[in-house]
Amino acid sequence: MNNIKDKILFILNKNIGKTVSGAEIAKELGITRNSVWKAINTLKKQCFDIVSSPNSGYILNKEVDIFTSDSISVHLKSPHKILIYDEADSSNRIAKELAMSGESEGTIVIVKSQTQGKGRMGRSFISSSENGLYMTIILRPIVLARDALSITTLGAVAVSEAIEKTSGETTQIKWVNDIYIGKKKVSGILCEAGLNFESGMLDYAVIGIGINILPPSDGFSPEISEIATSIYEKDAPCGYKSRLCAEIIDMFFDYYAKIEQKDYMKAYKQKSNILGKEIEIDVGGKIASGIAVDIDDDASLIVKTDDGIKSFNSGDARIKRW
Repeated sequence: MNNIKDKILFILNKNIGKTVSGAEIAKELGITRNSVWKAINTLKKQCFDIVSSPNSGYILNKEVDIFTSDSISVHLKSPHKILIYDEADSSNRIAKELAMSGESEGTIVIVKSQTQGKGRMGRSFISSSENGLYMTIILRPIVLARDALSITTLGAVAVSEAIEKTSGETTQIKWVNDIYIGKKKVSGILCEAGLNFESGMLDYAVIGIGINILPPSDGFSPEISEIATSIYEKDAPCGYKSRLCAEIIDMFFDYYAKIEQKDYMKAYKQKSNILGKEIEIDVGGKIASGIAVDIDDDASLIVKTDDGIKSFNSGDARIKRW
């Protein structure tokens, strides 16, 4: 029933202020008019402003903010299989299981509320609120395992540009995969993969993306309030989450189709908020300090340390002085 309600709401939302007959809805969805009537009554009980006319149909008087596979797909340049879960431990966990079971590349897994969201280095990612977007893209890239960092880099550029295009905010990227607005993090990315040991190629990859669209209803917790932010402070435009999700998917696959050309690296370097700054980088518990001087085409961070120029292809970087 929930899926039927979502689809009916989507149809009425497309025709805001106009009458849509029960017969039209039933035909479009392949259901009975009685099923339409039952779903409409349920929506009314949930306080949606729907007016029924026995002789003409149904009118939705006020646009509503819905987030469904249909509300996302209507903005996409090319179709994708989109799976949405109301609540789960994490979108990456579901996506990995699907990938190992043979799910095709390009499938999108979305969890409205995550109970065990996680980021890099085993950190938790606060994602229990529907005020954010938590999605994972399933991939089957033809790349060596050592080139997996390029997927994360590509994803960071796609997310950064999608936020800017849909909101007008200026974003930056902190190596490797954090998106910032000002001096605070608005989005994190976690790429995980399965390895084919015989070929040394990736069997699959999943790239998880978490974005704070609005602050949690009770605000950011004290331990992250100084470092976390959201795209909007109070209200996001109606339908924003769907448009942002679609823009990320479109931009990601535009770059992914030409991943070997690494067109995204120019934007990645231009958006970097770490170059020229004094940093510390933690690699397996070993700390190195220095000035971040460059990011090469393989997305490795080049740091000028007291011991000379060093290259890092993994690690957790922290800006010591902004």
